[in-house]
Amino acid sequence: MSTLVVADPRGVYLAGLEWVLRKAGHSVVAECHRAMDALAQVERHRPDMVVIGLDIADPQTATLSSRLRASHDALGIIFILQPNSRFDIKEIQALDVDGLLLDGISSRYLVECVNAVAAGKKWIDNKIVQQLLMSRSQQQAVSRLTGRESEIADLVSRGLRNKTIAQQLNVSEGTVKMHLHHVYAKLNLGSRAELAWMAHGKGSDSGAGQNRLLS
Repeated sequence: MSTLVVADPRGVYLAGLEWVLRKAGHSVVAECHRAMDALAQVERHRPDMVVIGLDIADPQTATLSSRLRASHDALGIIFILQPNSRFDIKEIQALDVDGLLLDGISSRYLVECVNAVAAGKKWIDNKIVQQLLMSRSQQQAVSRLTGRESEIADLVSRGLRNKTIAQQLNVSEGTVKMHLHHVYAKLNLGSRAELAWMAHGKGSDSGAGQNRLLS
């Protein structure tokens, strides 16, 4: 079990973070509604990790990791970035974090990230890797997908078949096919292979899946 401080400006989202982490066996020792407020709570509670939802465009973000580490050098730091954020590889590296998620991540991947960081590993959401690898026009197309379309596109890109996706999402195969048709149309793709190719960086050797090492 790890102890955590969590921070996010949205009250409902903050409560959801706490619920998911407690259900996974972790202990949330403090909640904050502002990212910078996590500093005082880290100094007070000395947690194993901090999970913070933030906007990468916020100028305070640039120094947040260094300030957190200065107060507790053994701290594991996880940031959850807003989905409309625009960032490049230099900005991601400058964050200097142990785990990086994109807002809207499933509870399963949130727990996977926390567990990985608790084990001393680095973890980055595959959707962030996709944004770094895709052109701006592709990013704009992806942003037009609905939540369910994005979910199905992600599952397809990881090799799941329609029947498995339908069972996992508790919908019919016909519904999966309908959403997948919309995904292909919005992204101007013609097949599952093209979707996987785009999702995993146009054939780059960085590997598939949600768990990536931060360089």
